[in-house]
Amino acid sequence: MIAEALERVVREEWGRLVALLLARYRRLDLVEDALGDAVEAAARAWPADGVPDNPAAWLNTAASRRVLDRLRAEAMRQRRAPLLVTEAERGRERRGAMADTGDLVEDDVLRLVLMCTHPALAPEAASALALRLVLGVSTYDVARLFLVPEPTMAARITRAKKKIVAAGIPFAVPGADVLPDRLDTVAQTAYLAFTAGYAPGSGPDLLRAGLAGEALRLVRVVRALRPTEPVLLALLALMLLQHSRRDARVGPDGDLVLLADQDRGRWHPDEIDEALALLRALGPARVLPRQAAAYVVQARIAAEHATAATAGDTRWDRIVTHYDALLEIMPSPAARLARAVALAEAEGPLAGLAALEEVVLPGSHRPASVRAELLVRAARPAEARVAYEEAITLCRNEVELQHLRGRLAALAPPD
Repeated sequence: MIAEALERVVREEWGRLVALLLARYRRLDLVEDALGDAVEAAARAWPADGVPDNPAAWLNTAASRRVLDRLRAEAMRQRRAPLLVTEAERGRERRGAMADTGDLVEDDVLRLVLMCTHPALAPEAASALALRLVLGVSTYDVARLFLVPEPTMAARITRAKKKIVAAGIPFAVPGADVLPDRLDTVAQTAYLAFTAGYAPGSGPDLLRAGLAGEALRLVRVVRALRPTEPVLLALLALMLLQHSRRDARVGPDGDLVLLADQDRGRWHPDEIDEALALLRALGPARVLPRQAAAYVVQARIAAEHATAATAGDTRWDRIVTHYDALLEIMPSPAARLARAVALAEAEGPLAGLAALEEVVLPGSHRPASVRAELLVRAARPAEARVAYEEAITLCRNEVELQHLRGRLAALAPPD
């Protein structure tokens, strides 16, 4: 119970705690280490003392003490005057006040994302750093989203952190005028965070609706500052359509519920209606900037599912056409994989298997999982068994593993 409480507060509050501590101390190198130390201290103290009434405040206080200890030690080593925290500074800390720089973005998470997406960092590194630092996505899951090995991503994130520290990139309350230059990277970061919430990663959770909801909230915050930006409208439509199915994605026992088997009465019609209105306002994808166009096409794919009365009413032929358009706008292995699935639904499993031959996703279990399902439908159980075993070897999500093992066990035993 205590371990779960600590895991929950770290998952839900990490970004806000990092933002608050950075606003106070302006030292990324110290803040992240101090917060990690505070989590370790909580793991030792809470079993004996009990979970505090305000766990996030406990971690904030413990991390603050560690930062101050490090700053005092640095001051002594450099033979400077010891660090003094005045009563006025203490008052600001108690109020959680941020530096006043004029035209403010009053949101802790967005403030931290804007720091991570500073132009001094490449967009890929910026998004990766924001996912890890702001939203607490594991390095393995960030690597999976970017389709690179985990050690490569770990090195990329480390370099980005060092660059922020070395370049003196400030953690300041940014003006809204910085948004146009960073808008695409902020949108990409929110999209990847949302994807991390709904594409099962490592660990016990099939989905992390809280992470996806925080990404959606971030898009709404940015849209309030830039209300007519196509990339934000398109991304919001896509997120709303995907998020509207959250309550139907997992069964009562925590099992994976495939889209075709979901109870559509548990979808959120208000979110679907809002998304459809946004899509109507955006118009044709071909007249939009590339990133916005890609989000629009993906949203229209989700809308085909959202507006079908039953799974059997889904227009898979239109979905295949949408994926063809997406691959022209922004090709990716994930889009090719999804197109193969749609093609199998539209034209049969053999067509899907043929399209799957073009998909390369190193380290991912998904191509093997899809191949196994299509081989079952094609009445080729021996090959399906091999594909399921490959998917099980690669999968690192416990709920998906259980699903894959169940599908494997359901196959007829080999001769």
